[in-house]
Amino acid sequence: MKSSPGIAKHITPLYQRSVLAFLICTAFFCTHAYSQAKNSIGAGLALNASKEGSGYGGVLQGEIKLAKEFSMVPSIGIETPYTGYFGLGGKYYIEPGFYIRLGALAYLGGEEGSNNGIGATASGGYELISEQRSILDLNLHGDFIRINHQATPIVGIRLTYNFSFSKQGRIQ
Repeated sequence: MKSSPGIAKHITPLYQRSVLAFLICTAFFCTHAYSQAKNSIGAGLALNASKEGSGYGGVLQGEIKLAKEFSMVPSIGIETPYTGYFGLGGKYYIEPGFYIRLGALAYLGGEEGSNNGIGATASGGYELISEQRSILDLNLHGDFIRINHQATPIVGIRLTYNFSFSKQGRIQ
């Protein structure tokens, strides 16, 4: 078995510039924030990096309000390095616009399903609101899965557009 180089060798300058441009555009175009659990559904894009390389994908997620500052978040996605995943986590709002999220994920991947399993995920995020029912969610996440029988951390960023089923207030 050959050894894998570190994560830094797989993050190309183009990938770094893309993430930086994405963050700057997001911060520039979105200036309102709100923090309270809600009932919503959303879709978004993801960029990931691991010792297996960098990748991208998409995600569909929901948010189910359980208390004022806490919600349950089911998600399903197709992102590299895993082919697909289903996640279930808890989201806790710690400040206006800011939250932390912890959960588990079941993933599928590899040739003939050789990399299937259960992993963990943790993230922090910031919700950017453009309208009362529309929310842009910027999320930095870390997932921990097994690929080829080796523990593999994955770091990434996701930007999702969420539609809230109730009007949201704004903090300016």
